[in-house]
Amino acid sequence: MASHTSLCLFLALFTAIICSAHAYRFVVGGKDGWVLNPSENYSHWAEKRRFQVNDTLFFKYKKGADSVLVVTKDDYEKCKTEKPIKKMEDGDSVFKFDRSGPVLLHQWKEWQL
Repeated sequence: MASHTSLCLFLALFTAIICSAHAYRFVVGGKDGWVLNPSENYSHWAEKRRFQVNDTLFFKYKKGADSVLVVTKDDYEKCKTEKPIKKMEDGDSVFKFDRSGPVLLHQWKEWQL
């Protein structure tokens, strides 16, 4: 009986570890990609999802015509782009969540209008 209980406990813990280690890849904008006027607002899109550490966001856009910036909260609110934390501009950008907490991503093209 004790060995059966131990086996069940081991399987439950093993399953929990495997499930918690799985990271997801989210394609931002779906089939449309990272575009200026998306069919669904990106904030609304993000609110419907739960991101975890090690999940990734994939941004597909035209290289040279757009980019993705990671900025501070203050820079986000003031639309300041001079000193981003990170700038991605290769057309196939991947952002990995390496910590919990808010992350502010913006589209550079928005400020060029």
